[in-house]
Amino acid sequence: MIKVKDDATMAFMLCYLQFAFIVASLTGIDGNTAFYAGGASFLLIGLFLLIYRVGTGGTVSVRYLLLCCVLAAPLILIPVEKHNIYMRLFTLQLLVLIYLFSEFKLSVATFSKCINVAYLVYFALSVINWLDIVSLVPHGSENSFLIKLGGMTVETLFGVGGSTADIDSYSGLILIWNFFVNKNGRYRFLMIAVSAFAMLMTFRMTPLVALMVAFLAYLFVFNRFLALLAVLVPALVFAAVLLLLHFEPSASVPFITPSMDCYTLMWKATHARSSIWIGQIYYYLTEFNLFDFVLGPLDERMTVEFVDGDGRVHSESYNPHSTYLAMLFRSTVIFALFYLLFLVAVARRSRKSTFPVIFFISIVAYTNAGILGVQNPTYLLVLLYVLIGLPRDKFRARPDSTPD
Repeated sequence: MIKVKDDATMAFMLCYLQFAFIVASLTGIDGNTAFYAGGASFLLIGLFLLIYRVGTGGTVSVRYLLLCCVLAAPLILIPVEKHNIYMRLFTLQLLVLIYLFSEFKLSVATFSKCINVAYLVYFALSVINWLDIVSLVPHGSENSFLIKLGGMTVETLFGVGGSTADIDSYSGLILIWNFFVNKNGRYRFLMIAVSAFAMLMTFRMTPLVALMVAFLAYLFVFNRFLALLAVLVPALVFAAVLLLLHFEPSASVPFITPSMDCYTLMWKATHARSSIWIGQIYYYLTEFNLFDFVLGPLDERMTVEFVDGDGRVHSESYNPHSTYLAMLFRSTVIFALFYLLFLVAVARRSRKSTFPVIFFISIVAYTNAGILGVQNPTYLLVLLYVLIGLPRDKFRARPDSTPD
């Protein structure tokens, strides 16, 4: 049986981290300071739990100690600067979470309650602000859009962080979790309905496309080799696109749109994100020094013009709008290590019921920089729970049928 103390301890930690994110979203729109405060306080509590657990008979695996030692070198030896605080905090937070999910067992029902309750609070606050019942987001900071529906103009739903990107994929994650994993949840259908409504009201295509491919993955991925292949193929395509944008942006695209060059096609397909990628990849390949690959800058130094396919400048940004690129720029070394561990975990511990959730997160991360980081922790918590928190079992095993 899962110990009640373990269940309660982990539930508290998960809820604390998620509600710290909600509070930070209400106060930290102009920067990461509030998120740093929430993450640092969680880190202190987590370190206390880790030390207490080890001191009262808990174990620490050799592999975990080795991982900590490998990461300790860059975190200790590289001087602390403003631009590398983000990756330092995220790395330490991730290490603590890996230990907690390894040592403290948590039932599917309890984990589902934690992420569902946090989402409902976030959704309610977002709707209250969206409907102008109470102003929670400073006027003018919203990153939303006006959509014409018949004779009406509707503003897209945005999260309390001020952007549709804060809630569109978040809603998709809650939807797919309750559909595939939380099958015995008491309020499962309510969560599916609420999250579906929120996702649709953002009018964004990314979570819808990710949901469709995740459902297809459930139908056609029937072993762990195919699961690993499904994760790797989009990654290889994404890398190939970035290299093509860097070396041959004017190359035509045969068999798809021969009359359109690669840059214009990708600008249309990614809502102009490729104009940021091409500039940042150039800076990454030409300006990064050796230490930058360990803990690099993702700040004003990587600001590039947000340009459309006709060369028109719309704005400037150093947000790559991609979690993979954000992690790559902040630390190529740490990103490569954690991505390798992620692939190994998918190959060894994914299940048919949890893989659609894993695949959904891996897809939305291509065009959203906030999937993994010091902001919304839910994506990371879900990944760690299904890949570490659940005991290793057969690919077709149900998550709620794991041995107690």
